[in-house]
Amino acid sequence: MSLGNEKTKGVLLMIATCLFFSINASLVRTITHISSWQITVWRFAIGLMIIAAAWKLGLVKLQFNNKKLLFLRGVLGGFGIFITYLSISKLGVSKGMVLVATYPIFAYIFSIILIKEQPSLLSVTAILTAFVGIYLVMAGKNNGESFFDNFGFYEILAASVGIIGGLVIVIIRKLHKSDNSYSIYFSQCVVGLCIAAGPSKIWTDRFEGMEILILLLVGITATVGQLMMTQSYKYLPVKTGATLMMLEPAFCYIAGVTIFQEALTINSAVGTIFIIGSCIAVVWLDDRRKALSVES
Repeated sequence: MSLGNEKTKGVLLMIATCLFFSINASLVRTITHISSWQITVWRFAIGLMIIAAAWKLGLVKLQFNNKKLLFLRGVLGGFGIFITYLSISKLGVSKGMVLVATYPIFAYIFSIILIKEQPSLLSVTAILTAFVGIYLVMAGKNNGESFFDNFGFYEILAASVGIIGGLVIVIIRKLHKSDNSYSIYFSQCVVGLCIAAGPSKIWTDRFEGMEILILLLVGITATVGQLMMTQSYKYLPVKTGATLMMLEPAFCYIAGVTIFQEALTINSAVGTIFIIGSCIAVVWLDDRRKALSVES
């Protein structure tokens, strides 16, 4: 496969990832009465069963080479998913996911520090523009309140996922040198399930039919999205993938406003446009720049 085709595949996988993660967040928003620990258990349990079944049928191969890094990815991912679901429960799908979505910025920083990816002016500008968009979504109440007036404990908790998620993305990128996408996600499910099983007290509650269906869909959409994201980083550098992931908070914001009637403001709408625009710019303008350099 040529480099151009690989990048196209990576871009399409990442866009699909954002769609599935947005659906996942919207599903979680409908069951906020269920403990975030319990939702986390269902997510990882279903993911584990799907990968285990595919392995048993011979559809995928599992290999666990870099065990220390796989374990670290599982620990960070386990706590990160729990905090993400808690943020959606407390803050809503639009505000919660916009704060969680600061992780591409940290992924970009970590990629420069840890795996020596070379920054480009376009990528830096696009990520900064996206960050301005996140600021506008957070601050935008049109009544004189500032960013910090709307920043409490759960906002800080949600933003902390940015640091966790940024490090996880770089770890995934490094793991692709030794382990495949299925092994990486399977490891996350095993470790994450061990972390969440105790606090969830899953055995003490009983769920009704619709709740079970939604929990199953949470696990399925998360598994599909996670596998596509993990695979996409096989073809994309962190800076490109991280910027494309900015589509996720934009999709979540749209879902929050249209489906759950969460707050719609001018500032928030402009911020969402900034986020989407930066994603488009980093992919297509960067391709154009490279094409021109080849022609010249």
